[in-house]
Amino acid sequence: MLIAEASVETERSRRYLVQLCQHVSLVAQANPQMQAHAEWSDDRGVISLGSARCTLRADLGVLTLRAEAPDEVSLRQLEQRVADRLERIGRRDGLTVTWTPPQGRGERRPRPAGAIDDNEETRT
Repeated sequence: MLIAEASVETERSRRYLVQLCQHVSLVAQANPQMQAHAEWSDDRGVISLGSARCTLRADLGVLTLRAEAPDEVSLRQLEQRVADRLERIGRRDGLTVTWTPPQGRGERRPRPAGAIDDNEETRT
């Protein structure tokens, strides 16, 4: 399983967590073939897109995202979809999402959401 993480600084972390999960839930209802699902509370959430998932945690001043997927392509798609939507709903607050690997996973370089380096090796 490949893992990437992001910490998004915001004083409205709970609001954005709920909005993001609600959006995924509405999209999943409108398009069941998308294989999307979201569950959430005020401070925790899980978004599943096929075999990939993103866990969200809202703490004071920060929204923490953890993306997990079985392969690099699925991970990048999840990262991009989550980041694009979060940055769109948080545009007034200037939210930006930058995914980085967790400590000890130096195989991947930090990169902005949506940036793709086709020469990057696939992790195992």
